[in-house]
Amino acid sequence: MSNQPSLDDIRLFVSVVQAGSLSLAADLTGVSVSRLSRHLTQLEKSLGTQLVNRGKKGISLNELGERFFGHAQNMLKQADYAISSVHEVLDQPEGLLRISVASDVGHYYLLPHIEQYLTAHPKVSLDINLNQNKVNMIQDGIDIAIRVGMINNDNVVARPIASVEFGIYATPEYLMQHGTPTTPDDLHQHKIIAQTLSLPWWFFQDNHEVRREVKIAPPVYLGCNDFLMVNELIVKGLGIGKMPKVGAEQCDNLVQVLTDWQIQPSTISAVYYKNRGAIPAVQSFVKWITAIYQ
Repeated sequence: MSNQPSLDDIRLFVSVVQAGSLSLAADLTGVSVSRLSRHLTQLEKSLGTQLVNRGKKGISLNELGERFFGHAQNMLKQADYAISSVHEVLDQPEGLLRISVASDVGHYYLLPHIEQYLTAHPKVSLDINLNQNKVNMIQDGIDIAIRVGMINNDNVVARPIASVEFGIYATPEYLMQHGTPTTPDDLHQHKIIAQTLSLPWWFFQDNHEVRREVKIAPPVYLGCNDFLMVNELIVKGLGIGKMPKVGAEQCDNLVQVLTDWQIQPSTISAVYYKNRGAIPAVQSFVKWITAIYQ
């Protein structure tokens, strides 16, 4: 025996035998007669023996061919069962899925849609860990981390979900009392409320591609590692600060300033280790969350 027969060769052999001739098998399978003949020859070469007799009236099985044909049919059935079993699990993933996400990202990008995922995948349970800092996914047993910014790790897959756009916001009352900044440099004259993980630099660019780098050096007026609290402090009129536009749009009493200047957006990604990517629950969640914002 020169080599192991391929499953494709065996499947086409069974199709030819069931059809009774190469020409009819070609009509049924869409595979040309010449290609079917090559597959039969290749199968016989792999096995080291002839299986079929070719004649003008079609093909017929010899004794070894009859024996092989019966086993081949059973083997193909088992292969189909195996493939179907995988597809069933992929269609209905199950088990516990542990997710790490920053509170603000979870609030704005996960919470509004999570019911949709749970309804579509009733056999999956979610354990959501809110954490502003990067976690050790292996040590903490995290399947998927939803992260903002660049991902520098060759061992993980980072699937982009959405782009977070930012603006500088304050309440009308604050601006009336402290004035409205007209350039990024004017921010130094204001009470800055900042998400501390975004410090020390805020990067701006205007419509003429003029760049400004503003250093928001500690101690700022108010600093917090959670964007949700930063947002609430700005809404209370305690200062001026950078907010995700998706959060500001949910507030009625905020004014965006420096609208001629754009702040560099950040990318949200679903991150998972490469060896976890084949898990059906991981696949289903990543496919679902990336589809929402496409």
